[in-house]
Amino acid sequence: MHVTALPAGLRRFTLADLPRERWRNGAGWTRTVASAEGTAPHAPPDWRVSLAEISQGAPFSLFPGLARTAVLAKGGPVLLRGSVPEPDGRTRQWPLNIPGDLAHFAGEMPMDNAPPEHEALIWNVMARRGHVQATVQVHQGLPLTLPPTGHTLVWVLHGTFHVATPQGHDLFLLGADEGLHHQGTPAGLTLTPASPEARLVCTQLR
Repeated sequence: MHVTALPAGLRRFTLADLPRERWRNGAGWTRTVASAEGTAPHAPPDWRVSLAEISQGAPFSLFPGLARTAVLAKGGPVLLRGSVPEPDGRTRQWPLNIPGDLAHFAGEMPMDNAPPEHEALIWNVMARRGHVQATVQVHQGLPLTLPPTGHTLVWVLHGTFHVATPQGHDLFLLGADEGLHHQGTPAGLTLTPASPEARLVCTQLR
């Protein structure tokens, strides 16, 4: 548990803070980081960010209407595969070899993953097309200033980052396997790498 009081609109978390739950199809485990529920009854969320565990080959759940991004956060390598051949007869593949490698695909596309060489953790982003814009990027070596609107979620892949106010006041150090959920305040919050190799994945939802 983190004892430092954080500014309003800022949440710090680790994997242990997130309840473990089954994939929709029961083939694996995931932990919800944050989500915005859809407006229609029983509809999928408008957006959802989670950390999924991959320890074996398994099919992915289908999420029609959602755009998806998968980022290797830890472990692997993992090979993602389209389970239905393309018109040219080939099967699409997305190799995630090192933390920070990512893949974009449609939620309605039948997918699976090959058995990973080592148990893997995937930063999983889903956003409803036409309603939510999701930007997923890996940052390394340069400061990252969090935007003043929308939801921004970060997960540290390697190293540590200084989290500071616009006035340059350090709030805390954010280390590997830790994350932040920022909801627009405090404005101008900046994450500065403590070393050149420090790396994080950042997801912005608007």
